[in-house]
Amino acid sequence: MAFGLVLLSSTGVFAFSVTHLETEADFLAIISDTLFIAQGRIGDLGGVTMCELQLCESTAVPVATAQYPWTSGAVEPFTIIYNSGTGLITYTLGGKVLTYTMSYLLFGDLFVCTRAAVANCSVIVNDLVLNGQSVGDFASAVGPDTDILRISGAVLANGFTLTGTATLAWICEPPSQSDLMFEIRVAKLAVLGVQDESWGGIKALYR
Repeated sequence: MAFGLVLLSSTGVFAFSVTHLETEADFLAIISDTLFIAQGRIGDLGGVTMCELQLCESTAVPVATAQYPWTSGAVEPFTIIYNSGTGLITYTLGGKVLTYTMSYLLFGDLFVCTRAAVANCSVIVNDLVLNGQSVGDFASAVGPDTDILRISGAVLANGFTLTGTATLAWICEPPSQSDLMFEIRVAKLAVLGVQDESWGGIKALYR
């Protein structure tokens, strides 16, 4: 965990805090289940073989997918909305709209994950605003590296809106598949001191 920052609401009540995790193992050590993932990855740059956008409970079993032709260095705004009344999650990026409905009522924390698995590429998720309040931090990785921004203490179960921008960049030949990617994950937290060896604890692994 690299550093932390606590943000206050206008009433002085702790709204949420942000910290960083350095590895996927750090993430898996503190969660019991991933509720949903909104992913953007390099794929094959909009070709028909691979999808670049996914919204799902597990990327191994995607529910909604879309093709997207990333441009190196282009700043791409995105929005994720959770409607607590209907359970509908809507993920919008670059004119693509993906939806997924879930029934979970127990929420934990929100994680912004970035991964650049190879050299000469980078990813940054920036300008994050949660329910109208600036998150005040970002997640970024310059290959080979991983960075996970953890947003703790926010009230998510009553519905939320997260907006931000994502930028994928590379030099010369672009990477492929999930070698350059970002994910917005909402996960339930593990009970402290209890090791989770269930499928729910490992299904968020990159495929």
